[in-house]
Amino acid sequence: MLKGFVKPVGIVLGGILCIHVSVFAAESDTKKAPEPVKKAVEAPTKNAAPASAPAPKPTEAAKETATAKPKEVTPAPKQEEDPNKVLATVNGENIIQKDVNQIIGRFGSQIPKEQIAVVKKQVLEGVITQKLLTQFVKESKLEPTQADIDTELNKIREEVKANPSLEGKTLEQVLESHGGSIDDLKRDIIIDVALDKYLGKDVDDQKIREQFEKTKAQYNEEAEVRARHVLVDTRKLKTDAELAQALEKIKKAKAEVDAGKDFGEVAKQYSDCPSKERGGDLGFNTREQWVKPFADAAFALKVGQVSEPVKTEFGYHIIKVVDKKDAKEGSFDEVKDYVKQDLMKQKAQALIKQLREKAKIDIKAGA
Repeated sequence: MLKGFVKPVGIVLGGILCIHVSVFAAESDTKKAPEPVKKAVEAPTKNAAPASAPAPKPTEAAKETATAKPKEVTPAPKQEEDPNKVLATVNGENIIQKDVNQIIGRFGSQIPKEQIAVVKKQVLEGVITQKLLTQFVKESKLEPTQADIDTELNKIREEVKANPSLEGKTLEQVLESHGGSIDDLKRDIIIDVALDKYLGKDVDDQKIREQFEKTKAQYNEEAEVRARHVLVDTRKLKTDAELAQALEKIKKAKAEVDAGKDFGEVAKQYSDCPSKERGGDLGFNTREQWVKPFADAAFALKVGQVSEPVKTEFGYHIIKVVDKKDAKEGSFDEVKDYVKQDLMKQKAQALIKQLREKAKIDIKAGA
């Protein structure tokens, strides 16, 4: 479920906008990785992992099943393409190769080779949507004040400070490490604030409650487990001897825990996961957020119990369950903000469809 964070409609719908927010994700080697690019019109639900949650889905590994061989991935091309090549025009404004390359570069080497062409098309569609929304905001004189922009920037800065995986980093450093910039984020905030005001002007409590009654099942809270883990990473190991050494290492870590050593200290000493800096703490997660072997083991444990070694595509783990939350139905008061977000999402989808129908969009051959 979302934990106190409702993604603004501009960020949800701007297509490329969600990429900037996603850099605030804490990474861990237990999670299913997301698809390379989400389409702008994909509907959010309360149970979707928010980009700024304490332990959302990571960006490190390609999404695989526990038994599948990792897909071949290749770095996003640095390209011999002309960065100023025009890929499309939107109402006379150009979208150039550099605009798309900048977004593709943020995914690093996590895009499977066979998906690069598809991802490029998705990114181009996202940039087109972003361009349409930017034009609409400007033409409709919906641009927020500088004070409004600064307020939203400060909120994001506070989220960065509150994220334990980003300790000591500034917002600018986080954005730069993922190929973004503060100017990109400001542009996205302008769209976000403008759309939030424009689309929310006639969304009152009655309409929100009516929407809740129609769709209340999607706002139920799933069962969650808060776990710590130790990982011995085997993804780069090639020989049986190396794998055997890795298994012995995780068994040694388990033995030390069984002998009474603090689990967090064991994680800091033995784990290959970035979460070791937090004593292996992964926060609360639903079953779907973890790869299946890890989830099956974690959800089978009682609070305080430590698992035997568990094998996933990442390597060998031992898992300690810290806390559990049972599934429950969401009440209207608890989920009101999420219902409003979904209502505004629907309105924004309709706006984007309208803008596309009226716009003159020319996607160049070979784009």
